[in-house]
Amino acid sequence: MKKFLVIFFSMLLIFSATAFAKNVTVTGTGITPSDAENDALRAAVENTVGVLVDSQTLVQNSMLINDQIYTQSRGFVTDYSVVNREQIASGWRVTINATVDDQPNSKLMNELTRLGIIDVQLRNPKIAVYVPEQHIQYRVPDPAGETAIVKALINAGFSNVIEVGTRLNISKPMSMNAAQMQQAAQTFGADIMIVGEAFSEGVGDVGRWLPGNQTSNMQSCRARVEAKMFIVKTGQIIAADGKYGSAYDNSEAIASKKALAAAGEQMGNYFVEQITGMYTSRQGMEVIVIGSDFSKINLVQSALGKVNRVKNVNLSSYEGGRAVFNVMYGGSPQTLFNELKSLTTADLTLQSLAYNTLTIYVR
Repeated sequence: MKKFLVIFFSMLLIFSATAFAKNVTVTGTGITPSDAENDALRAAVENTVGVLVDSQTLVQNSMLINDQIYTQSRGFVTDYSVVNREQIASGWRVTINATVDDQPNSKLMNELTRLGIIDVQLRNPKIAVYVPEQHIQYRVPDPAGETAIVKALINAGFSNVIEVGTRLNISKPMSMNAAQMQQAAQTFGADIMIVGEAFSEGVGDVGRWLPGNQTSNMQSCRARVEAKMFIVKTGQIIAADGKYGSAYDNSEAIASKKALAAAGEQMGNYFVEQITGMYTSRQGMEVIVIGSDFSKINLVQSALGKVNRVKNVNLSSYEGGRAVFNVMYGGSPQTLFNELKSLTTADLTLQSLAYNTLTIYVR
C-alpha cells in the first residue's frame, strides 16, 4: 500500500469540528497578468498534491494529474488573494496567497480518489475497540458488548476495525488519561480508539414481574456499556455516551451476554452516527444501479429520496439497464446500502463499493 505521510492527519480531522485546509503562498508567471495568476493557482494545487501523493505515484500518473487536476486548478482553490503583481521582461509575475481544501470530503480529494491517485483504504481509519466487561456476581469472558460495537462499525463500512479483547489489561479504561489512551492505541497502530467499560447484573426470574409473582425459570439481566471515542494523534475525545440493554434466558450467564450485546449494539450505532453524521459533511457520491426493469430502478431512486442524510438525488445517465445517480450523502457507501435495503421492497444486492461509489443490482 502506498504511504502518504500527511493524508492520515487530513483523514483524522474528518472526525473533528474544524475543517482542515492548506494555505500556501506561491508565485506564477505568464505573458499577461491573467496568465500569471492562473499559473500561480496551478502552483498552489501542485504544492498540495505534492504533499498528499508520493513522488513515484506523481511520476507514474503525471499526464493524468496534469490533464484532470492541474488544468482545473482554479476549481480546487477555495479562496485566494493577490499579494504582488509586477511586470517583468518576459511578461508578468503574480504572487498569491491561496487556500486549497484538502480535507477528505473536498473536491480535490474526491477527484484524486476517483482517478485512483490516492488509495481509498487510507481514508478508512484503523479503529481499535477496548471495552472489558463484568457481571456483578462473576467475571464474564469474551466481551459481548465490545464485539457488538465492532460489528456495528463493520456493518457501517469501516473494514479496518480491531477488537482488542484481552490483549490489554487495564482495569478502569474510562479513567485513562490522554497519554495512557494514546499509548494503548499505538500498540495496535490505531488512528481512532474506543475505550469503555461494561457491566451486567441479574435481576431475578422473569415471572416476578408477572401477575401473581410467578416462577418462569427464565432469568433476566440488565447491562450498561459506557465508552468514549478519541483521535489517537491528538488525544481529543470526540464522542462519549452510555447505553442500557436487557435480556432474559434460562441461563443467567447467557442472559447477561444478551443484555451486554444489546447495550453494545446501541453504543456501536451511536459511534457510527457520530463518525458518519456529525463529524462528516455531506459529500458527492455516485450510486450505480443495475437492473433490467426500470421500474425496479425507480424504487431505488424513491428510496434514495427517503434517506435522511441524502440530498440532491440526480439521475445523470441511464443506458442498457445501468442507471447512475449523483447524490450528496453524509455517510459511508455501506451505510447507504443498508439504509436503502430497509427502505425498499426491491431485492438489492451489493456488487461493489469504494470511498464515494456504490454499485448495486436490483431485481
